[in-house]
Amino acid sequence: MGIGGGEKPILFVTGRITSPSRESYGGEVSLLAAVRRLGPAWKPHFLVEGPGPLDTLLRKEGFPVYRMALEFGRPWRFRRLLCLTRLLNLLYRRKIQLVHVNLHFHAPLIAAACAAAEIPIVVHVRNMINHPAAVDFRKYDGIICISQAVRDSLVTRGQVPPAEIADRIWIIPDGRDLSHFRGGDRERVRREFRFDPGTQVVGMAARITSMKGQDAFLRMAALVKKQVPAARFLLVGSTLEADDKHYFQELQKLVSDLGLQREVVFAGYREDMPDVLAAMDCFVHPSRRGAFVSVLIEAMATGLPVVASDVDGIPECVGRDGAAVLLPPDNPVRWADAVVRILADKSLASRMAERGKERASRLLDIGPLAQRTAAVLETVYEGCYNQETPQSRSTPGGR
Repeated sequence: MGIGGGEKPILFVTGRITSPSRESYGGEVSLLAAVRRLGPAWKPHFLVEGPGPLDTLLRKEGFPVYRMALEFGRPWRFRRLLCLTRLLNLLYRRKIQLVHVNLHFHAPLIAAACAAAEIPIVVHVRNMINHPAAVDFRKYDGIICISQAVRDSLVTRGQVPPAEIADRIWIIPDGRDLSHFRGGDRERVRREFRFDPGTQVVGMAARITSMKGQDAFLRMAALVKKQVPAARFLLVGSTLEADDKHYFQELQKLVSDLGLQREVVFAGYREDMPDVLAAMDCFVHPSRRGAFVSVLIEAMATGLPVVASDVDGIPECVGRDGAAVLLPPDNPVRWADAVVRILADKSLASRMAERGKERASRLLDIGPLAQRTAAVLETVYEGCYNQETPQSRSTPGGR
């Protein structure tokens, strides 16, 4: 498919959805920021897997949105062929010239349609790679990893030879509009949850799933309670996959078993995260895996001291320069000690807060990072369609 006219229609595939009530999480937030910073020649289209808040938001902002199921059961081959046919019809009908896949899980299916239509594809890798993937990643014209740890997992566990992707891979961390996290309404949220003005609140925000470690948070909370009896613990997030609902039930039982019924609040999914974070005094994220964990950006921008897991790409987000205490996951004694120390030492908490705000401002503001993502899309587009110039895959801001 060649270039037609001055416009550059681009299709953004936003990834998996398993429930019509699915909320928008970090990957979608970062994607939309990049889309809003594309040049005027681009004409964005979106492919989502079903109705929900993201679908509603995209339509409200005036983007063309199409719905198509990308996960299917038996008869698998027939459904896959039907999906490919529909994808090809969409690509040709809307004259799409570049496809961006926001999560890599469906990229092989989308890449098959792009190959048939001779359209370049850029794949965003927002998760650690845990299985061989060389066959798939050879097919992608551009690869954006959100951390060096993700890139390394492609080479190690993914078994992708570095030489094969060296000229078409970029490392661009997720970012946030930091202005949203300055001056949140601390008191409003505290009144909502009936926290006393002087109560110290330890919080966590993440999708409720075992990998995120909410059970470790609760075990830590029980130990903190012994030393800081007045502390309260705020868990923000909801389940997404069906299996996570059983885990949530286990968490509720654990709260009872640990005697934390008065101290722990399950807040569910929140649209007012700047206010919710402002209501906290310490942010804890005991995730067992983490490609980057963009909510940590929000916590640092709010001015919260952070205790986080020293795994995968999390240290790339919070750094090792004093904004966060990094610990191995699943060690509640050490986690509790770190939290108690922060709650007891206002000077330490203040120093950590200032270093976190400085780091977020210097490295993780969405503006420059979204511009780098947009620059990658431009580079891949020009490299694939401009026959006069060899493809160059460098982008402003580094790789």
